[in-house]
Amino acid sequence: MWQVIFSTYHKNRIGILRAVPWSFMVSRVITGVTQIIFPYFVYRYFMHGNLNSEFSKYVNGADYITYIVLGSALNVLAVATLMNIGRALITELREGTLEMLLLSPAPRSEYFLGCLLEQTTRAFLEFGTVLIVGILFGAKLSNFLSTRALITILLAILSFFCMGILLSSVMLYTRDTYLTQNTLFVTMSLVCGITYPIQYLPDWVQNVAQIFPLTPAVTLFRNVVIGHENLISNHLLIVQILVLSGIYLVLGMIWYQSMERKLVESIFG
Repeated sequence: MWQVIFSTYHKNRIGILRAVPWSFMVSRVITGVTQIIFPYFVYRYFMHGNLNSEFSKYVNGADYITYIVLGSALNVLAVATLMNIGRALITELREGTLEMLLLSPAPRSEYFLGCLLEQTTRAFLEFGTVLIVGILFGAKLSNFLSTRALITILLAILSFFCMGILLSSVMLYTRDTYLTQNTLFVTMSLVCGITYPIQYLPDWVQNVAQIFPLTPAVTLFRNVVIGHENLISNHLLIVQILVLSGIYLVLGMIWYQSMERKLVESIFG
């Protein structure tokens, strides 16, 4: 098990260091920082630091800067995980190594876990950078270094990983990365409550937002860090994250196995 995981980790890490050492990381960090800076200037210089009672009710009286920093940081983590797991198979196809992967006896679950391990080490650098920038802009993250926050982050990574497996199958099926991933990422940034409460959106959009694991994950993250709430009182959000993770994992593996059979048949056909 561990041999496959670490072999995949080393292969992907060498490829990243030699081909695209910083480009993807820098672009995601810039995106996360932009999601902080633009609302910050609107809040400080256009709204003069004033929020109406409706907004305060939606965010339970949370500080706005801390609110958007936590949302932007978790969004960067989601995009990093989804992008790297989602592009895994299509990258193998483009590099001409997909046939070797399909014919190898290595379990596919361990292959994806190796991809997750490699990208997580880079994703945490991006995640931490956004949080540091947020602190410089006034975010209050005194409760960030807690066991509850760590468990929340791990739950979020689990859900993004499971969704990434389905995304990987979609990309392999469509032979497309940019249109698929960019459509998904823009949709998530708009409807998942990254920089504003989803209560401002129409009811049907709020319902659509619930199919993305990022929506309950970012709510749970804010409740734990800003509201100092425990995990038991947020059990419904945890259940939602786990259920969505299970659904995406099952759909992703079923779709992938279906495509794998066809791809193997085409190799020997």
